[in-house]
Amino acid sequence: MNIVGRLLPLLFALTSAANAATTVRLPSWACNGNNDRIFRHGFQNGEFVPSAPSLGSGGAAPGRQLRTLSIAGLGSGTQKIHLYIPPSYNPAHATPIVIALHGTAGSPANADAYAQDVRNAWESVAVTRGFIVAAPVANGTNGSWRDGSSAAPNDYTFLAAAVADLRAAYNIDDSRLQLWGFSAGGHVAHDLLVNGAVPALDEFHVSAYAVSAGRLFSLACLGDTEGQCQARLDAQTRKLPFALYLGTADPMYGPPYNAVDDPPRFEAAGWVMYDTVSYYVFGGGHTYEPGHFVDLWNFVCRFALSL
Repeated sequence: MNIVGRLLPLLFALTSAANAATTVRLPSWACNGNNDRIFRHGFQNGEFVPSAPSLGSGGAAPGRQLRTLSIAGLGSGTQKIHLYIPPSYNPAHATPIVIALHGTAGSPANADAYAQDVRNAWESVAVTRGFIVAAPVANGTNGSWRDGSSAAPNDYTFLAAAVADLRAAYNIDDSRLQLWGFSAGGHVAHDLLVNGAVPALDEFHVSAYAVSAGRLFSLACLGDTEGQCQARLDAQTRKLPFALYLGTADPMYGPPYNAVDDPPRFEAAGWVMYDTVSYYVFGGGHTYEPGHFVDLWNFVCRFALSL
């Protein structure tokens, strides 16, 4: 049996948990690297800190790791996930995870390097804040993502299998699964969260997400009118906390791409600016900067899911 067949029970479990997920605001200490939340629960008046252990075990830790899957007909037939497991990881305690999606790399070989780059960028924060980083490698011939418009198996097949594999190998806190994407990876992140293309990475399973140099109309709202795109956001039953980082010299910023218009679209659909939606503009181009990742974590770590 191939990897997809073996992971179907876990995928079903994830899908069935999507009944009534709500956003929980966490106390400030929950953003640190301690895996002792069960002992601190209730120390602050009215505090509620959910935890949903996946109870996975056996994954190599700590440090940089590589996991591979085998999905026939996708890329080379072997798919890679570059990981960082922090020194504080203890399989007895559920640990938050950030899934990081790289941008278009130009070739499969470059995609592998790009995935390692985003893993390393998040690692600089994860080492002290105590979360797992998982950076899948895109399987498109141009070093980018084969999204849901491509025939299956595609990278959405891969991402679903990757989440199930990670949950089985590590004790992931399902209440604190965060997603970030850069450029094409950001377009994919929007598509996953706005359109629910992968149940394991939809609004009912991701606690918060962030995008650097990505936009709604590249994939999530591709082919839509303005009204149709707005309707997609209006239809979201949970206003999933979202952050956008965008450089003023990035072609994505202004015409013809106008990613600058995305935060107001979220706000019009019921998100609250600088609360459930965060928008940061910096004086740079189509890139991300090392200092961004502390701030990105400080935003997404404030939220969890009550499943």
